Amino acid sequence: MKLIIFDIDGTLTDTKKVDDICFIDAFDKTFDIDITDMNWDEFTTVTDWGITRDVVFKELKKKLTTNDHNYMKLNFSDKLLQEKVNRPSLFKEVSGALDLYKLVKENPKFEVGIATGCWKRSGVIKLNAIGIDPSEVAYSNSDFFITREEIVLHTIAQAEEMNKGKFSEIVYFGDGIWDYKTCKNLGIRFIGIDILNDGILKDLGTEVVFENFLDKHRIVEVLNS
Repeated sequence: MKLIIFDIDGTLTDTKKVDDICFIDAFDKTFDIDITDMNWDEFTTVTDWGITRDVVFKELKKKLTTNDHNYMKLNFSDKLLQEKVNRPSLFKEVSGALDLYKLVKENPKFEVGIATGCWKRSGVIKLNAIGIDPSEVAYSNSDFFITREEIVLHTIAQAEEMNKGKFSEIVYFGDGIWDYKTCKNLGIRFIGIDILNDGILKDLGTEVVFENFLDKHRIVEVLNS
């Protein structure tokens, strides 16, 4: 049996725009920091926790406290829920994502997991918006782990416990440079999702890249190969 792990933003859900809106609002409300023009390429720990820690240190010259982190998470998810009510069009699936997710989940050859740099609650909100319940599968996030490597390894550990054994292969679907690097660091097979069709993942050396999940049978063929 193979373990198929999915990222959320830009992979299962097309929610990067609303993510940016909520981050700007939450940083302003929590820390009085304006991140509107911040260059995200400066950050190496690209998770919600890691970004928050690094921005606070860069702008306020202090370490992120547990209370501040919890307040930031609350402000972010509250804003996300507000946007879900006011602008539901910002909570879309990547084309074909739900059908492919269900197809893989129902295939006895595969176990499914979700590993995301999102915080737990915000990840659940985004997934629920497209019809996915992460409580049904191994799910790890940035509530308790700051690096993507830790998050992916925790998803694998959960899935192995559920499966009562190790997997013949682990495959990760992701959209970001950080996803590619994480899989390379962990020795995991990576499949890119490039909804912008900008070719960045291909330029990095990713062998298999899909623009979306519409060709679900071809994707399953690749997973079986």
